[in-house]
Amino acid sequence: MVQRNFVNEDGGLYFWRREFAVGEVRSTTPANLFVEDNLYSMVDGAGVRDAEIEVGFSRLESVAAPFIDKLLRVVRHGMIPILDEGSWDFWHHYNYYAQKRVSAWHERFLTQDDLFMVMKSIATKEQWAEHERMWAENREEALRVMRNSRIAAQVDPPPEDLLAELHTRGLVIYVAPSRTSFILGDDVGASAQISTDRVNFMPIACDMAVGYSADKKSVRVERLTASGVRRMNEAMTKKSYLIAGRSRAQIASLSRISYEAPDILQGWQGRRQETA
Repeated sequence: MVQRNFVNEDGGLYFWRREFAVGEVRSTTPANLFVEDNLYSMVDGAGVRDAEIEVGFSRLESVAAPFIDKLLRVVRHGMIPILDEGSWDFWHHYNYYAQKRVSAWHERFLTQDDLFMVMKSIATKEQWAEHERMWAENREEALRVMRNSRIAAQVDPPPEDLLAELHTRGLVIYVAPSRTSFILGDDVGASAQISTDRVNFMPIACDMAVGYSADKKSVRVERLTASGVRRMNEAMTKKSYLIAGRSRAQIASLSRISYEAPDILQGWQGRRQETA
């Protein structure tokens, strides 16, 4: 559970949700920060839940925890991590699933109408007619099938062309200076302008975030300024409904930043037009 890498001296986290007033920061424990029961459980026609996907993601996290801990220890001791082929492959898969399966994507970025539009554009006429029939006759059953489809999509493996591209990349570990820290968002990654470069990053601890570089299978450590960390935290806040960190004052300050939801469908439609 990566949340444990962000705790304060008391072992807790300060957090803020967009439903709270600006500056209304609360405290919690890492285990209670992102709690949503049965988020990845499939439900059959009789209402019985299948937690296989939930268990699978839990196992992935249990493998990732010591992997991330080792990265943190090596960098904190002033050294550069060395990754073998298995480590690179694991990181590419872990990063893919971490970015893909965040709970924020389930409802907030894709409305029911948006989902209908996507379904209609990729379904055959017969499939769409069957969906319309089910929606008219048994809306609850249609919603169950749609929810199961969303959940099932979370475990689809990364496409081979994406994996091939990732294997041409290297790793950048961004280190925050003392008296500054990275925050957590309910969407685990973000993009920010740092100096002259725009970087994509995923915080893995209060003092470190990870991103990809163009240097194949290389690992470099980049030490940031306080202003660089602030810009990264602001970028994370803009796309998050919930933010958390080890400093109450920091979270209160970031709560003033407006939400900017990404236009996911615009990107999806553009890619479909390119491949049409």
